[in-house]
Amino acid sequence: MANMIQVEEEYLNHLIYISEHDVLTGVLNRYGLKRKIGELFNPEGEGFLCVADIDDFKTINDACGHMIGDLVLRAFGQCLNGIRHSSVARLGGDEFFVFIGGIKTEEEVMKEFEALKDRVNAISIPELGNLKITFSLGAHYFKGNIDEVKAIAYTKADKLCYESKKKEGNSVTIC
Repeated sequence: MANMIQVEEEYLNHLIYISEHDVLTGVLNRYGLKRKIGELFNPEGEGFLCVADIDDFKTINDACGHMIGDLVLRAFGQCLNGIRHSSVARLGGDEFFVFIGGIKTEEEVMKEFEALKDRVNAISIPELGNLKITFSLGAHYFKGNIDEVKAIAYTKADKLCYESKKKEGNSVTIC
């Protein structure tokens, strides 16, 4: 009987995991991110809400195929997962959401983004040939009730990501 209960618990934990994680990249999905933010951060918190995507991802898919594009998405998701004090979710396509709590200054978060650039530059996928993986990221600092500011902060972070796209690859814009 104890074995059956353990098997059921493991199965339930597996179902919870797959319901909260993106199958392709292993990072959180939208549902998992919502739960994780509520779990990790108090209602009167502070941190950075970020939107990131891979520059010219369509070119990678068109030139190398979707299987290679999937490898790029997985590698980029793992690079984002390396940001300290963060929760990472894939929103869809090549767009990712990163919530960073516990880092309160632009200087601290820029150190994390510099390390992110190094991790992305180190991605090695031979099938890409001469194509280079770069990203654009927008980060908006917030302080206050997360439920009240997250929609506004997301919109600002998304706009900042588009500002980063106007610059050369591996660009970060913070506000």
